[in-house]
Amino acid sequence: MRLWYLNGAFLARYNGFMKPKLLILILLAFSISSFAFARYEWRDVKQNVEIMENGDVIVNDERTLWTDEDFGEAYLCIKLAPTQTLTLLEGSGSLSYDASAYQQACESGAQGQEVVVRHPYRVKESRVVFRYRLENTLDYYSDVVQWYWNISGREDSTIVAYELIVRTPGPMSAPFDAYVHRYSNLEEPFVNLSDNRQTLTVRFDRIPSGEGVEIRYLMDPALFTQKGASPGFEKLLRDETRIAGIHETQRRFRGLRAHPAWALLGLGILIWLIQGIGKAYNKFGREPQIDSMQYPFEPPSDLPPAAVTAMLSQQFQQGSMGPAFHSTIMDLARKGYGEFSPKGKKFEMYLNLEKSDADLLPFERDVLNYLKTAAATNRRGDPSHLEFNELKRYSEKKASSFMMRWAKKPRDYVENIFGGPLTTEESRKQRNKWAGYSVLAALACGLLAAVTLDLARALLIMFAVLCIILLIVAAISLPAWKPEVAEEVYGWQGFKRTLSDYTQMKNAPNDFYKLWDRYFCYAAALGVAAVFLRNLKRVAPLIGMSEQELMSRGHWMGSTNMSNFSTFSSAITSMSSALSSASASASSGGSSSGGGGGGGGGGGGGR
Repeated sequence: MRLWYLNGAFLARYNGFMKPKLLILILLAFSISSFAFARYEWRDVKQNVEIMENGDVIVNDERTLWTDEDFGEAYLCIKLAPTQTLTLLEGSGSLSYDASAYQQACESGAQGQEVVVRHPYRVKESRVVFRYRLENTLDYYSDVVQWYWNISGREDSTIVAYELIVRTPGPMSAPFDAYVHRYSNLEEPFVNLSDNRQTLTVRFDRIPSGEGVEIRYLMDPALFTQKGASPGFEKLLRDETRIAGIHETQRRFRGLRAHPAWALLGLGILIWLIQGIGKAYNKFGREPQIDSMQYPFEPPSDLPPAAVTAMLSQQFQQGSMGPAFHSTIMDLARKGYGEFSPKGKKFEMYLNLEKSDADLLPFERDVLNYLKTAAATNRRGDPSHLEFNELKRYSEKKASSFMMRWAKKPRDYVENIFGGPLTTEESRKQRNKWAGYSVLAALACGLLAAVTLDLARALLIMFAVLCIILLIVAAISLPAWKPEVAEEVYGWQGFKRTLSDYTQMKNAPNDFYKLWDRYFCYAAALGVAAVFLRNLKRVAPLIGMSEQELMSRGHWMGSTNMSNFSTFSSAITSMSSALSSASASASSGGSSSGGGGGGGGGGGGGR
């Protein structure tokens, strides 16, 4: 018995984000890259094939389909030549469920028939049986009959535990033989041809997707009723020898492509990238070390609230500008351009249409005009009266386009103050440099993955993903504040800590509380308005400041109609939530060289 094994090719940090430790980001990158993809597997596949003397081939295929998702149908696509036919036989179905079996044209578009087991509902695992008859799949010569068939297709899902038994119509003697083509699978199968050459047994522990099994059985023509006219045995043997020689070379090449050492190239690229980003971070990406108060009781400057929101991000992000929008509305009311009138969980706002907007910055004027336009929709015809529902309805229609035009203006204002971008030029160059290197490294790993196989390919794909993640790491970690900007940013971050920390606020001087309504606008811009208000409510009795004195500073918030600070703070919280809701609307916006293989194979799995 001669057995040849056929082998072929298989073919920005966000708002308020401080510089983290680079190691943490890299470890996070490794953890993200470990996500697994859903997969399908055929398990415990047993194929029994009977070659009949009339030339028909009966296949009894029993297998278990498993997935980590679910499926409703298990199927096999059997590729057929135009003269070949497949007929699904009784006994096909599921051994696990009450399922129906049928055949149809292959959904993939391949020429052939698909045998399908349809389950009554979606399942994760099922033992199925495909029983079918093949006709016109034998080649007849005067001195030999050939059955050449892809019994397990290269497009099938991965198979775990495979057994094939093929029986001919009767015993034979030499030189009739069987050949197993295993394509690119490096596993050495168990192959046994019975002494009388009537039964062939093949076993694999695993057949990866993209490989499969092909059988060439050269049989005694005396076993068959149909006879061939011309000889072909010698031609088929020469063809088999040619295939064996070609694919022995391919098998070795395939083994080389599958060698895990290829992954060392990707690992080297990844290590070089990590080291390069790390060195660039140490030299250019570290933030300036500037002495600043941990808990200052006053803001570092008198920037408008929207500008504070805009400057805390090293890279501008339109989606983070919602607090800038609603804190500007509050600051406009504080400056006398309107007054709130809380009503439970809703609010109303009365605009001062007589007050000149000449002293406002352009982006503040834009927000005021936005409010005036929204108020003009008032159904009672009062252009100075703006209800929350009116602002919300108007924002649902207009806010997205407004924010696209407006959001960058506070950032431009801040950059104009500091003479350009807020980060150093060299750190931006390093960010661009290493982001570019990360893309090239990912492409290099991807190209290596395309020409390798098995474990080497899986590792290189993982390295390519890690290179993309390191691109994000570089974009976040490498830009560094200009020293003068860092001083301002650290000051605002310290002030945010003060507004959020009750133990610090209770030690604040009286002037801090006299300006609490102004600081409330900053708290809204910094995203801590609710915390600041709760702290203020707790601290007021401790510092001996009367509720009326506190409330007098917030007359623009509607304090004149409130009897105590507790009721007032609850109303302010509702008003702040309502404005946040409105601003949320604004910011969302067969082998080719096989010498005449008869067909078979195809694809299979679940869906």
